[in-house]
Amino acid sequence: MPVTALDTSADTGTGRGKDAGKKGRKRWLAAPAVLAGFCALSVALFWDGWTDLGTTIYGGSDAVLFSWYLAWTPYALAHGLDPFVTHFLNAPDGVNIMWSTGVPLLGVLAAPITVLAGPLVAFQVLTTLAPALSGWVMFLVMRRWSAAFPAAAAGLLYGFSPYVIGASYGHLHLSFALFPPILLLLLDDLLIRQRRAARTGALLGVAVAAQALVSEEVLATSAVVAIIAIAILCVQHRDQIRLRAAAAAGGLAVCAAVATVLLAWPLYIQFFGPQRVHGSIQPSDIAVSDLLTFVTPTPLQAIGPDFAVRESLRFSGNAVEVSGYFGLPLLALLAFIALRLRRDPLVALCGPLFTAVAVLSLGPHLHLGGHVTGIPLPWRLLELGPVLHNALPSRLSLYLVLAAGAMIAVWLDQARPPRLRAVTGVVTAAALVPLVPATLLPFTTVTPRFFTGPQVDNLPTATTALVVPYPYPQQNIAMLWQAQTGFRFTMPGCYCTVPDRNGRSSFHPEVDPLNSALIAVATGQRTAQAALGQPGLAAAFDHYQLNAIILGPTDHHDELVTLLTTLAGAPGRYVDGVDLWLLNSAPGRS
Repeated sequence: MPVTALDTSADTGTGRGKDAGKKGRKRWLAAPAVLAGFCALSVALFWDGWTDLGTTIYGGSDAVLFSWYLAWTPYALAHGLDPFVTHFLNAPDGVNIMWSTGVPLLGVLAAPITVLAGPLVAFQVLTTLAPALSGWVMFLVMRRWSAAFPAAAAGLLYGFSPYVIGASYGHLHLSFALFPPILLLLLDDLLIRQRRAARTGALLGVAVAAQALVSEEVLATSAVVAIIAIAILCVQHRDQIRLRAAAAAGGLAVCAAVATVLLAWPLYIQFFGPQRVHGSIQPSDIAVSDLLTFVTPTPLQAIGPDFAVRESLRFSGNAVEVSGYFGLPLLALLAFIALRLRRDPLVALCGPLFTAVAVLSLGPHLHLGGHVTGIPLPWRLLELGPVLHNALPSRLSLYLVLAAGAMIAVWLDQARPPRLRAVTGVVTAAALVPLVPATLLPFTTVTPRFFTGPQVDNLPTATTALVVPYPYPQQNIAMLWQAQTGFRFTMPGCYCTVPDRNGRSSFHPEVDPLNSALIAVATGQRTAQAALGQPGLAAAFDHYQLNAIILGPTDHHDELVTLLTTLAGAPGRYVDGVDLWLLNSAPGRS
């Protein structure tokens, strides 16, 4: 195929005529140095978790949830169980993990750490690696278009962006953002450079399958952004469509075939297996980018006027989901780059792509200063289709920082005279300073010795135990305790995606007299005596056919002891930090 405006030199990493051998040596020297630097930054960011390893984590209930997932995958595989379905939670019905962001690939990769040091340590290691590896992969990809320093700047922006920092509060499936830069690289190979379409398609299929086993949401939104990018390229290079269509289609067909084979088992379980759900998992029009999000700092930033931070708290959705902040200086710089380097192929793509994705991130209706204006926006059409109605528009900020990083890398790379290089570096640094993250707030867990010591052997095998505090989205520490026992028992309750009585998704099991009483007493909304008067309580207790009750540290402990003693018909006994009841229905007991 003849060289076109889309092609770059195959002889060098930058495509600008430098000596290939010398460039290759510099590339291999730069890569480990950048990785080490990013890892050091990430360790500093999560330092509190490293000073209290195995106890302090980031993200509260979500962190406990992902720690459980990291423990479940190696346990299931080692015991010949289906890693995508579990009956250890939400007894007796179980959970379809493919609907619950189970990160099975990360569970496999972190298995040695989990087995040797426990799920909390594995979670801390992965949480720390996520920004560093995401930024490093972005750096490696951008080396195709720029020298090491500009690529490192792009990696720094991408890996330590407000999106990744916000996701680091427990959303491990989102903070591991390696896939979008890899997708950029492989699509460049397939659509632009057209290097061995079958091989590139196979690699893309493997990458798609891997991402699906980390986060299907990121995979789905990446596909949307890729389609937009391809549409922009088609408009900009109409004369190239016919020349490139056949090879591109062939590569994408190989990608689809490879991904289908690799994902056949988990996707079958997800859509045809037990405990599958339908309907939207997340509410619509909540986790979106407010129009002011892009210029308003949030509590995630170290620098920002108090009045502006307070303004950000008015935006809809959880504060960690408000991740589209760039600041006026960086937005002005990106606009300048888009205009100044509009003839550069990568900038010509990323400028319009940034604008289009920013509009999509606003959600189905325009939000302004925390108010829903009712003005319809393009995302409204996308969420009508399958899969995307479960995606949160505010999380599209991931692709905004990818596009911004690419533009900055090209701009820094093209600054040739030393004086101009220094000026561009200073301007870029000044524009990035407002994005410096604030100190992350850790979450400290407490695990009674019962769950990690020899006394847990008091529980017979095949035990179904009611663990209190009862696990639900706002308080799921019992899931961590279960994982730390090596899944010694199954238990009712969970913080996970399960179907309600109509098959629609819910983040907790169906409310019944037992779990509602346990939650109400634990939160101080009801006394034990009032809860015992609730109709159907004894029947709900008997329904679970419990073998044991375990009461751990919790608020309103004495009231819960009264409630559980009455339900069990006898007092429990104190064992290594918990109150334990072994019921007559326990296996091996009369």
